[in-house]
Amino acid sequence: MELKDCINLRYSSRSYFKKKVNKNDILEIIECARLAPSAANRQNWYFIVLQDYAKNNIALLMEDYLKKINKIIRSKEHATLEYNPSLSVLESIDVIKQASVLILVFRCVDKTWFEGDYLSIGCAVEHMVLKATDLGLGSLWLRDVIYLRQEITNLFDLKDMELVTGLAIGYPKDEKYRAKKKNIEEIMRWEYE
Repeated sequence: MELKDCINLRYSSRSYFKKKVNKNDILEIIECARLAPSAANRQNWYFIVLQDYAKNNIALLMEDYLKKINKIIRSKEHATLEYNPSLSVLESIDVIKQASVLILVFRCVDKTWFEGDYLSIGCAVEHMVLKATDLGLGSLWLRDVIYLRQEITNLFDLKDMELVTGLAIGYPKDEKYRAKKKNIEEIMRWEYE
């Protein structure tokens, strides 16, 4: 598939068929992440691919978190809390359960490279979502796993690592939703003499 077509077809899939993704497809997706540019060529990323019980265990951890956070939000002392992550976390749990694969993305902790590593990992994840689209797969970039950053990192005994994000991948069941994008005039301007 041409790159521009792949970019145009990519969307955030939130519903998946119960069909396993081929291991070779997952390896191709990780290979595309491996080839992404990184600050000072640090390649400061580490991927854990979860399926079946291991994937669903993350969803269970998130469900436990959701129960705790809802108790806190309902208490009087937090009555003015502006942000309630419950709906987002609930949707992420559902997606993780449906998707064939959950890829957790970590970075080696190094405070001097904090911003560079995050930018590099963002590029690697973008490579993965585009390759997933190219393979006819759906994907959803998951932020909500960071609410359990330490618990998930400890679960895999990854000392000196930090969970950055997650990526759900599977065969999309939902209709391709094309989010409205801003016009190019709204996001840029030319500066010249």
